[in-house]
Amino acid sequence: MQTIYSEPWRSGEKDRNMLKQRTTWEQLSPQFRKRLVWWLWFVTWVALLCGLINRGYYDFVVLFSTLHAILFLILFRFQLRPFPIQVRIVYLLWVIVGSYIPYMLFLMHITTIGLAGNLFFKYCPLARLLHLCPWNRNEPLSLNFIGRVFLTPPTNGKFAPQQPAKN
Repeated sequence: MQTIYSEPWRSGEKDRNMLKQRTTWEQLSPQFRKRLVWWLWFVTWVALLCGLINRGYYDFVVLFSTLHAILFLILFRFQLRPFPIQVRIVYLLWVIVGSYIPYMLFLMHITTIGLAGNLFFKYCPLARLLHLCPWNRNEPLSLNFIGRVFLTPPTNGKFAPQQPAKN
């Protein structure tokens, strides 16, 4: 009886794709990922609410947002292209500007409202705004596209604007 050994480096494209390592994020269960994301944003939102009473809490928001972004950079192997990384980096920059630049405190009020929309209604204004960037869209920027991005109903999971109506 002849034994046949599989040699993945000599097999087809299918086997090569299977050999690619998944990111740590992809190895986590979808349920765990969803809970982790919700709790990280919830803690941030509670600190934002406390910041409305005492601005000192905004330092915690910046620190926690920095740790949040670093965690996701690690989970995604320091790739900047994945959309969740883009959201966290832009969010971090937003809260840094809102916390430390004079007369920009209103940004913290905007993020408090926007984060509540994300947590409780699954509508993330920041993700929708980032979807308009050239590297995140697959159609030309137009008023129709902008309208669809912001008027598409809230979604579970990754946001995608509604497709244009066909005549």
